[in-house]
Amino acid sequence: MEKKNKKAIVILSVIIALTLAVIWLHSCLGQEESAEESGFVYDILCPFFEIFMGKGNVTEHFIRKLAHFTEFFVLGLELMLLMKMVLGKVRLKLLINAWTLGTFCALVDETIQLFSGRGPMVQDVWLDSAGCITGVSIMSIIIIVRDKYRKKRKNKKSHVRF
Repeated sequence: MEKKNKKAIVILSVIIALTLAVIWLHSCLGQEESAEESGFVYDILCPFFEIFMGKGNVTEHFIRKLAHFTEFFVLGLELMLLMKMVLGKVRLKLLINAWTLGTFCALVDETIQLFSGRGPMVQDVWLDSAGCITGVSIMSIIIIVRDKYRKKRKNKKSHVRF
């Protein structure tokens, strides 16, 4: 493995650790703190989403669920990129590994809520898992398209004759 690649893997691993720290620290918040934080985010995002969903149709519940999906979407992007960097070519096995790891992180997230006085929910694990597989899938598509573009470009350069 190249030195440059090792450095990128370490940096991405640190980013993933930070992402998980943010996710899991939010799960450590008690009910009141979590509700206060959700209310703050709701106040910021509500006007934007009302443009698409109509006035009065955006709820704090929607914002909370969107946060679950988004956190694990980002984690899915990161995990798939790490799998590609460490294990190579994008294959179904890599997608499944990244998704399984993300879903395990979702289970840990909901388990943490057992100890923070909040109610863990199976539906949140499903939502987190859906966010993760969406991120994994999109990153896979990006990687495949990029690799095909690079290969096509490399083939064009090798056919140039002087």
